[in-house]
Amino acid sequence: MLSAAPQTSGWIVSVHSAIADIPAKEWDLCVGRDNPYARHDHLLALEESGIAWPENGFHPRHIILRNENGEIAAAAPAYLKDHSEGELGVDLGLAMAHNRAAGPYYPKLQVEIPMTPIAGPRLLVRDGADRTNVWPALLSALRQQAEKDGASSVQIAYMTAPEWEISEAAGFMKSEGNSYIWRNPGLKSFGDFLAAMQSRYRTKTRRERKKVAAEGLTYIHYEGKDITAELAGPFFEMYAATYAHNKTELWHNRAYFERIFSAMPEALELTFGYKKDCLVAAQLSFVDGEVVYAQHWGHSGDIRFLHFELGIYQSIERAIAGQKAVVDFGATGQHKAERGIGIEPSYHSLWFRSGEFRAVAEFGLNRKRAAAEIERQQEEARLPYKSVSDEDGRA
Repeated sequence: MLSAAPQTSGWIVSVHSAIADIPAKEWDLCVGRDNPYARHDHLLALEESGIAWPENGFHPRHIILRNENGEIAAAAPAYLKDHSEGELGVDLGLAMAHNRAAGPYYPKLQVEIPMTPIAGPRLLVRDGADRTNVWPALLSALRQQAEKDGASSVQIAYMTAPEWEISEAAGFMKSEGNSYIWRNPGLKSFGDFLAAMQSRYRTKTRRERKKVAAEGLTYIHYEGKDITAELAGPFFEMYAATYAHNKTELWHNRAYFERIFSAMPEALELTFGYKKDCLVAAQLSFVDGEVVYAQHWGHSGDIRFLHFELGIYQSIERAIAGQKAVVDFGATGQHKAERGIGIEPSYHSLWFRSGEFRAVAEFGLNRKRAAAEIERQQEEARLPYKSVSDEDGRA
């Protein structure tokens, strides 16, 4: 434990410099069942693989709230960060403005799942606890920790809408981005998915799938206990090849994938694509109750449209077959809308220690929210589905 703080609004607060210092059973009581990224196993993999560790600019500051009997009631995965990596522009433009107007922007206290721009609960509350009391106390503890560490701000990334609203009431400023989310409107087959499209998009989708099929690929799909640490090597080979092809730095390392494959296979789905017994592509998704998170993808770069086939079409096809309600495709990819994936707001909250800077930040964040709304309108216009006015299924 890094430190213990006095009671805050009747809660006992502790701050921890490693997720390993917190009992997994206690932490996961606050996470719940349908939040795989916030699970103790996942955060432990991020930290012990070196991804979310001080050498990489992540200094864990996990917040725990306990009641007067010492029972855990709430938690927040928090990191004192020396950078903004893995956030995809949540605080774009603020660092330079803060440096000019209020002094050093870093470190900042970030509540997030490191290197994981996927929305989900960030202010974790144990079942049965009163969120209306716990959330304000947790936000207060985060502000106190930022003051203690000399952080410029507290920033909560990719949170839920209810958390977003309560944070505003606690003095945080709102920001928005966007994420690509496919929601199943009750489809029974991939054919139903195609039938909902305008004819030219339906033809385009079939053409892309046909071209990939002509390559003669075979696929092996793994779920649950069939996923083992040994599969991390071939997956990472494809994952790293894609980053190298795009000339970008890796977000995750092989050790991370080995750890999650070993520790939490029941929360994963993995698909390998082979051509003539040679691995050419891989797709890794996280899963919870009715949601699939199609997050990690890799390929050798040789087959056109394979990304769409394995990463999008098969993910949707499998979700329909498995009666999943949602496939979350993450925060980037303007190619997604025209292939049937909707766009929805992602929510972020920020609080700055400098009172003078808050007005500057609010101006910038309001512009960012307006830009996010414009992007949603533009992307929604690119969706391939038939309009209500289309007659007898023709576009």
